[in-house]
Amino acid sequence: MSEKAFSFLPMPERSSKPRKNGLTMCLDQGMGLTYTEDLLSICSEYVDVWKLGWATAQLQPKEIVSKKVELIRNHDISVCNGGTLLELSEHQGKAEQLFSELLDLGCDSTEISSGSLDINSDRVAELISLANKMGLRVFCEVGKKLPEDDYEGKEYNRLLEKFIGAGADKVILEARESGVSVGIMDDQGKPREAKMSDVLEGIDPNDVIFEAPRKAQQIFFLRQFGPEANLGNVHPTDVISVETLRRGLRGDTINDFYFVIGDRHLKKQGRK
Repeated sequence: MSEKAFSFLPMPERSSKPRKNGLTMCLDQGMGLTYTEDLLSICSEYVDVWKLGWATAQLQPKEIVSKKVELIRNHDISVCNGGTLLELSEHQGKAEQLFSELLDLGCDSTEISSGSLDINSDRVAELISLANKMGLRVFCEVGKKLPEDDYEGKEYNRLLEKFIGAGADKVILEARESGVSVGIMDDQGKPREAKMSDVLEGIDPNDVIFEAPRKAQQIFFLRQFGPEANLGNVHPTDVISVETLRRGLRGDTINDFYFVIGDRHLKKQGRK
């Protein structure tokens, strides 16, 4: 690993890849190959999962998508489809074909969801098992895209538990790319903590990826669950910004996570 700029300054430690927790999951909305290569040259060590958002890859040449997946995988980053592509495939009886093509493209994971098109939770569990058997790591998203269709907290909790039990590597708590009005987010994008308590009752937060496209949401989850919280729907250009939040290298979390300098740490602990 190359030397970082300003390396004379100490920096808080973070888990290194392959990470079990502290995952950053990016939402790629259709970025080109060269742009992706340039971006990864500065931030690849901070990205754990790269989602080819929605069905954007279906609009791009297969050769380019394959090269892009190879590039990302060469940086030790998991690559998966967006959940919409799975839903479209399942409703045409082609979910297994989707899993096969993901493998053919070089992907190592899949996102399974039922946010736009209904898929029975028993069938979702079957798809998780099928994907695992085919060698794909599974990220299973829970939640609806439209607020009027969304679940109550207890139903979120039941589904999270069910899909973890079915073999999902992580379950994703829906917030969309907007970060408002679904999941545990209110219409202003603020987490509803009472609902979050119902959603996570008996659930290990380390098993959950919290979709948090907004800075304030990222800060909330990091403060709530620590710098190794799993965050999703992070725009690729925000990766380094999120990593500074995780390490306390930014005013928003410097008092939470920047424990490198001994004197500062002792003062925070009330020992000096």
